[in-house]
Amino acid sequence: MIAAFPVVANQIPEQVVSSAGSVIYVNPAIGNDNASGQAQSPLRTLTIALDRAMPNSTIVLSPGTYSVETGEVFPIQLKPTITVQGDPRDRGQSVIIRGGDVFLSRTFARQNVTILGANNATLTGVTVTNPNPQGYGLWTESSSPLVVANTFTGSSHDGASIVGNSAPVFRNNYFYQNGANGITIFGSSRPEIQENIFERTGFGVNIAQNATPRLVGNRITQNKDGIVIQGNAQPVLRNNVIDGNDRDGIVSIAQSRPDLGTSADPGNNTFLGNRQFDINARRSSQILPAFGNQLSARTIGRLDLSGIASTPVMPANVASSTVTARLSPIAINPSSRISRPLPRPNAPTAGGVEIPVPAPMTDSVPVPMTASVPVRRMARPAFPRPNAPSPIIPLGERTPFPVAQSRPIPIAQSRPMPTLQINAISTAPIPVQVPQAAPRRMTPSGILPVPRVTPPIGNTQGTSVRVWRGGSAGVSQAASLGFRFRVIVRADSDLEQSQVRSITPDAFSLRGRGVMQAGAFRDRTEADELLQVLVNQGLQASIEQI
Repeated sequence: MIAAFPVVANQIPEQVVSSAGSVIYVNPAIGNDNASGQAQSPLRTLTIALDRAMPNSTIVLSPGTYSVETGEVFPIQLKPTITVQGDPRDRGQSVIIRGGDVFLSRTFARQNVTILGANNATLTGVTVTNPNPQGYGLWTESSSPLVVANTFTGSSHDGASIVGNSAPVFRNNYFYQNGANGITIFGSSRPEIQENIFERTGFGVNIAQNATPRLVGNRITQNKDGIVIQGNAQPVLRNNVIDGNDRDGIVSIAQSRPDLGTSADPGNNTFLGNRQFDINARRSSQILPAFGNQLSARTIGRLDLSGIASTPVMPANVASSTVTARLSPIAINPSSRISRPLPRPNAPTAGGVEIPVPAPMTDSVPVPMTASVPVRRMARPAFPRPNAPSPIIPLGERTPFPVAQSRPIPIAQSRPMPTLQINAISTAPIPVQVPQAAPRRMTPSGILPVPRVTPPIGNTQGTSVRVWRGGSAGVSQAASLGFRFRVIVRADSDLEQSQVRSITPDAFSLRGRGVMQAGAFRDRTEADELLQVLVNQGLQASIEQI
């Protein structure tokens, strides 16, 4: 749950100095939107503060909940060169922005969004949650904000979504228990995803279309699947820990080609205790470079573990140039670096939702951020939980923080893991018998009608074939081939049909209806996997028995 913390009078010192612009203070409990916005006379809403803010200003948020009830108007639109700052020391646990409303996306139609990103804007030290149906926390569309030391939790769809031609930086954020994905990366986006935690969500990270993100030093743990890569996406992954996920650590499908490591630039990714496969490339048409990682024997698909295959040249990521440009508005205080998350107060008020705080590492060491240096870390990492709790910092000591000096996230304790083996020279994946997942049941409204026609079966090679429901001949032929389940999708518009084909290129339309068949399977588990991929993209899909 997100705790509703007791709100106290303005706890952020007035001696905040912005070297490049003014400072505006906001307090949802005692503020007034007709006030001056100074420390002793704060505004009440972030909405009004953003409307008043001049270029290079900093908006400082006091502890409290910012919602429709306190006067916020959603979605809240960030502004270029403006910094919105809560308390980055505990990733904004006491500064909560809750709510959302309709946003008309240029690429994904109507969405329900809490905050909209903007070029060269900074968001730090807040908790973002959107409990509305199909709710997104932060929506970044063809813009490049800096997003540092926040918590994204409790959104019914995604904690954050990056679409269009975006190049934001997400660093040291905590994504926890969002409905579908921790973060989604679509379009031709090329974000930097650095030192974040993605925990207990459907897909921790969902990458699709032509996106080319760079994921460095993240922890992806205890999700349904850790990272799912679709379409023509080509992410680069270095120095990540991908552990304890319910099914697969990484899933690569269609024409996607993640770069998990080359001989010149080893991946140094660590896979621990994923219940099905560390890397599942069974439905990928590509050979995946995966040199220099710590893996168990549980992989499937065509992997280049010896560093022989060439890696395509990736587009240059210009997001890093945005980082230094947005650091000047906040005064630098070397003693207030983000060192570890704080424990929660013992007595939260009623009606909140608790956010578990990741436990800090003992003697944590910053993760190297220069991916061009070929460093191979083959020793098994340990993530001990210290016995002593983190010190509690009184609210009265809060002061704005230099977001440039954030340290790597602590690593949370995970379940006991099996002994690893380094598979840099392993080539043959070992199949593993996995208990069959419980079938995902759709509500009656989610079951799609299927035309009663008798077209041909279609391609029957591989694990996915074109199988039509209707005439007895087609059904008998499909059954004789051993296919028992098929996934169908409601796709009325050309955009939705293109979206389905970006996930499953062999998908085809059923004649005369806005319905597509995405695939047919012998195994219910495989059908469930495809179903979840489609549903997580906002599509209406269901499974039918042949």
